[in-house]
Amino acid sequence: MNLSVGIDLGSTTTKALILGEDGEVLGRGITNSRSNYKVACDVALCEAMINVRFALLSAALERAGAA
Repeated sequence: MNLSVGIDLGSTTTKALILGEDGEVLGRGITNSRSNYKVACDVALCEAMINVRFALLSAALERAGAA
């Protein structure tokens, strides 16, 4: 599965977005930038990746009829 990641690094908040192969939004993350842009990017990206994992797990459970 190919994914695309976009990060919007702002002075107040940092947002991350993960898109699937068809351009569908799979995960989102947001955090305060806290004047430490490296940490803000890491936190937002980690949050988005966790969001993707839960979305993929939920979809797999639905396909299996367990949702």
